[in-house]
Amino acid sequence: MRTTSGGRDGGLIAELNDLIQLDHDAVEAYTVAIDSVRDAKHRETLVEFRADHKRHIEELGALVRERGGLPVELPHPTGALKIAVQAVGAAAGDVTLMLAFKAVEGQVRDKYRRFANRIGHPPDVAEAIRSAAADEDRHYAWVEQTLRDLGVGPGSLPHGLASVVETVHKVLADPLERAEREVMRAVGSVVGTTRSRGGRDAPSPADAAAGMTDAATRAADRAMADSMQATVVDSSGTGAAPGDAIRFMAALRALEENRDVEGIAALFDADAEVSNPTDAEPHRGRDGARRFWETYRGTFDEIRSDFSRVVTQGDTAMLEWTSRGRTTGGTTVEYSGVSVLDLRDGKVRRFRAYFDAGRLGDQVRGATRGD
Repeated sequence: MRTTSGGRDGGLIAELNDLIQLDHDAVEAYTVAIDSVRDAKHRETLVEFRADHKRHIEELGALVRERGGLPVELPHPTGALKIAVQAVGAAAGDVTLMLAFKAVEGQVRDKYRRFANRIGHPPDVAEAIRSAAADEDRHYAWVEQTLRDLGVGPGSLPHGLASVVETVHKVLADPLERAEREVMRAVGSVVGTTRSRGGRDAPSPADAAAGMTDAATRAADRAMADSMQATVVDSSGTGAAPGDAIRFMAALRALEENRDVEGIAALFDADAEVSNPTDAEPHRGRDGARRFWETYRGTFDEIRSDFSRVVTQGDTAMLEWTSRGRTTGGTTVEYSGVSVLDLRDGKVRRFRAYFDAGRLGDQVRGATRGD
């Protein structure tokens, strides 16, 4: 056995412990789902998948010990939020439970994919991570197929809302877990802790989640803004706009990254008005909002909006942003502007985007001419 106080092994141990914690997060969220799911076949599959996560913990833990480290035997600090997401979903029935499960499993799958694609891992570590990543791909594919079978697959409103939750979850959890990994990396291989959970006095994951859902929601709003590097200023201190605006930002991110129109359309009121400088008349209602965002996303081959500042006053939010991307014709574009959201009961009643449409048109025409 090798023993080291830092260096390459210290960093590798930190990465492995990060994944071990990720699997602990999943095990506890799975336990909530298994205890609540009605369909017996779904329960059997969830039990099988939970066993995969327990196996990952053992296999990765062995790799940590071989390098002189101590495996971490507890979830991430964000694990409580994951349990809360799953517990809230479980309370409403199997369809909502599976939609919540998709949000939790999506972050696990994507994180394993990122680690599996890294270069420079020792062969035994690379093989273990690739194998676990394949398990996560299989888990996520199963829940997507199950949602299709339940009538709430891609393109449905519930699936769109779940994709927004999934995006919020990833944007919240990934930076916090990355920061924790850097702390573990800094202290080298002397990392790890043990935990005992058992006996009649041990709280169930669902009970623990019930007591912290509200706090997790408040923390999510602030962490979402921080992770998007947006400065949020609430001028009134009383409105619901900060959280609503941040959820809009997350829905736009899901639209831009995954072409998920339903998630952002669901945020609009039934009599909403939506417009930008290229519109002669506002788009009206939720269907109008859907068409507006379909047109926006369909204009670009790829696009990303980065928010620099969010200012709220009561139920109005103003978002400063810069969008960068490439049109479907292959033209690279960059333009900035401000969006104003008028909110009512958590829904967007009016959306107006302001930007220099002429400058954007000049970029496209200039590329066409070869300027």
